[in-house]
Amino acid sequence: MVTAAAATPAPRRYLALDSLRGIAALFIVFYHMGPFGWVASWRPFQSGWMMVDFFFVLSGFVIAMSYGARLAQGYPRGRFLAVRLGRVFPLHLAVVAGFTLLEFTVFRPVLGEAHGLWEWVRGTFLLDAFATGAGNFYAPVSWAVGVEMVLYTLAALLFGRGALGTAIAVMLAAAGAWGMTTHFKVFGFGFLLQRGLFDFALGVLAWRIHQRLAALQPGAVLLTLAEVALVGAVVWLLYLPGKDGSWVLLAAPLYAALVLAFARDRGLLARTLHARPFLWLGQLSFALFMVHLFWIILPNRFGPRILASLGHADWIAPVSQKFGLLSMAPPPAIATAISLALLAGALATAWLAWRFIEEPARHWTRSR
Repeated sequence: MVTAAAATPAPRRYLALDSLRGIAALFIVFYHMGPFGWVASWRPFQSGWMMVDFFFVLSGFVIAMSYGARLAQGYPRGRFLAVRLGRVFPLHLAVVAGFTLLEFTVFRPVLGEAHGLWEWVRGTFLLDAFATGAGNFYAPVSWAVGVEMVLYTLAALLFGRGALGTAIAVMLAAAGAWGMTTHFKVFGFGFLLQRGLFDFALGVLAWRIHQRLAALQPGAVLLTLAEVALVGAVVWLLYLPGKDGSWVLLAAPLYAALVLAFARDRGLLARTLHARPFLWLGQLSFALFMVHLFWIILPNRFGPRILASLGHADWIAPVSQKFGLLSMAPPPAIATAISLALLAGALATAWLAWRFIEEPARHWTRSR
């Protein structure tokens, strides 16, 4: 007998959205480099921290599309969580292992920097999702993975629960919006979790709107105009100076509208994003997000030593700076070349992580 869950049609793949996720990952990489060279200094890149909110919005859309109906029709909720954990946790553990190795082979003996056990525990077990702010040596982006797992758990609990589930989801999203508006921060309900709750809910709402409007078939010209306008609005928002966490309340609805437009996959920009390089970047987006800081933190610490040994002590930043690549201050052309070379290294590492950790773990989890 075919179960209701098995009878649900397989979710489709939104190619343009995959590519947009890869582009968002690039913004985050350049943000973490800091204003270093001509490319990384582009002001929208310096607001790249806001692209994590695009990840959360897109995650809400994709999870609602892939599992919303299936969970409502009986798909095992524990199996859903196991599949999602298998999707993100193995690569997360590999990153923690890498930074742990660096801690005891490089940072403590060579650089004299020590990072505590509690920081390792927080990073390993994704507890930074509940912290009041980001920052963990052993797992620099573990907070986002932890927030994702909280959101997956809420999805497992609330999808298919009717009006009660919807009401709870709305209350959680409203609480997240309130926290960001008032800058309320306590351990357990800080800015990191607040933005995830708000963003993910908007992504789920975007999926429902997408379903309702499925019968409408706007022409390619109209869709192209919408895509151009929304991309322009996102770039304008990222270009504005002086943003803080409360700006997520403006960015997330804009990202949801962007997802709705590009989910049609028929405008000129969306079709351009079907090109192989963009799809490849989208495929590597999670791995790139996870591993890129290896290619920023180590050059930050050792770059000044290398420059001094090469006779370019004048290219060392006059003030000690541990953010991004700002411990170095070479001419803009040299800085640009360094940043692009490090990006290439991060992409190569991301491919290795995707090929030998992320994909095998995903297939193994699904097969079990």
